[in-house]
Amino acid sequence: ALPLNTADDQRLDLLRAMVAEDPDNELAQFSLGQALFERRAYGEAEHAFARAAQLQPDLMMAHLRLGECLLALARPVDARRPIEIARELAIAQNHVGPRGDAEDLLEEIADELD
Repeated sequence: ALPLNTADDQRLDLLRAMVAEDPDNELAQFSLGQALFERRAYGEAEHAFARAAQLQPDLMMAHLRLGECLLALARPVDARRPIEIARELAIAQNHVGPRGDAEDLLEEIADELD
C-alpha cells in the first residue's frame, strides 16, 4: 500500500514546480504556502505567503497566513503587522470570519507581549 502522504507529496512537488516556473504568480505562491502551512512547514510557508502578499497586496488571506506562520515560529512582534493588514483588508472586503480571526490573533499577540 502507498503511504498516505504520497498524494500530498505530489501536490507539493507540483506547486513547487509551478512557483519555480512562474515566481510572480501570487495564486501559485499562496497555494504553495497553504500546502506547506497544512504540513506545519511554517518557515517555508512564510516565504510563499510573504511573496503572495507582495505580489497582490489586497490578498487578505496571504497576510493572515503570513502572520500565523510568524506566530507559529514564535515571532509575535513580526506577526503583528501582517495580521493588522489582514484585519484592515477583511474590514474593507467585508470578510467577517477572517476579520474575527485577525482580531483574535492580535489579542493573543497583545497578551503574549504584555
